Amino acid sequence: MNEELSNFLKDLITLLQEKYDQSHTEKQAGGTEADFAFQQGAGFAYYDALDLIRSQLIAFGYDVESLEPIVPHLGKKMSEVERKTYA
Repeated sequence: MNEELSNFLKDLITLLQEKYDQSHTEKQAGGTEADFAFQQGAGFAYYDALDLIRSQLIAFGYDVESLEPIVPHLGKKMSEVERKTYA
């Protein structure tokens, strides 16, 4: 994978992971069930997008090791997932 594509994917994945984390909020006092359900739905959508990106990279034969972890553990924030560090 060329460097420009790799950087694009890293940025895209990071942005989606941040959006996924933002969707994991506790039900706020005074918040409605609809608001909470919307946040949960958004979380599932971000999870699905990240899973789709990872699946497509694997299907097209790209090495995903340098991008891992891409998909969080469902129900956990990305900040709770051990990240690999690369030089």
